Amino acid sequence: MSETIEHADLISGVKYASLIQSAIFPKDRHFKRSFNEYFLLYEPLYFVSGDFYWVGKRDHFDFIVVGDCTGHGLSASMLSVLLMNIFQYAIMTKGGLNPAEILAEVDRKFLECFHNEADAVYDNEWAEVSLVCINRKRKELYFSGAKNKLLIVSQDGTSELVKGNEFPLGGWQIEKTRKFDVHIVSYDSGDMLYLGSDGFHDQFGGVKSKRYGSKRLHERLRTLVSLDASQQKKILKSELLDWKGTNRQTDDICLLGVRL
Repeated sequence: MSETIEHADLISGVKYASLIQSAIFPKDRHFKRSFNEYFLLYEPLYFVSGDFYWVGKRDHFDFIVVGDCTGHGLSASMLSVLLMNIFQYAIMTKGGLNPAEILAEVDRKFLECFHNEADAVYDNEWAEVSLVCINRKRKELYFSGAKNKLLIVSQDGTSELVKGNEFPLGGWQIEKTRKFDVHIVSYDSGDMLYLGSDGFHDQFGGVKSKRYGSKRLHERLRTLVSLDASQQKKILKSELLDWKGTNRQTDDICLLGVRL
């Protein structure tokens, strides 16, 4: 009986934690300060999520961050909250504009959080992150990624996949010396940006119970680009459910699309 009660209390606590986590995430009004049209497909695996998203605005610059922390559940959700706060500090307080420099700053502070000076060697978690800075005056966007990507789709369906560096934030034991690159891309009004974690394209399903796949997802997004963002979300959510079928959800899912 006590184990049942403890389990029920644990589930109740995790559900309450999900309310707290959602309270920290940007709201609809925050997105609408920068974008007239957007969608967010966000599906935690276990109530709370290691996937996170953040938006900010400074003068004529708009910022988008989407990340995927290692693990699932409570531990990953705590990492996501930590990283959102560090990004808030690096962009809004320190005034960073260059995404590569912002990622380097966040990476340094993230590592410091896990460093105990009494220990000669230490370990830490990591996160895969996409960061975009949009310069409205120049109609350019600046992208840096830590083992993550950005998909840009024009209204005619043509697309450009911009790849980040092949190492994450944190996880110093994976890559001890690293320098993030910044990619500069011109854009047209009406272009869509898509950022996300690997949760959607890693979902198992279909007739042969295989992963949905990033190539399939990118092709699907290209076919949907002319639709309103809310319609895109509805179609993508339905397709995900159909693909998953009777399979369990594989991972946290976060997919964000914004119209420039």
